[in-house]
Amino acid sequence: DPVEGGRRLRNYLKVMTLEAQTIARACGKNHLHNLEPEDLVALTMEAAAMAQVPLAGTNWYPGKSGNSF
Repeated sequence: DPVEGGRRLRNYLKVMTLEAQTIARACGKNHLHNLEPEDLVALTMEAAAMAQVPLAGTNWYPGKSGNSF
């Protein structure tokens, strides 16, 4: 049913927007557009390596040389 599919898509997009806004607020930003690449960190070494972002609480990028904790 296309109408039901449209409703589900609308709900999905609304929830994703709310989650993104919550993440922005958790980073101390007052608007989603204020998020910057420096706000991204990973919670595990594997996620940090795959996303090429630092491990949370460090400046260390797994797989990049010249980084330190």
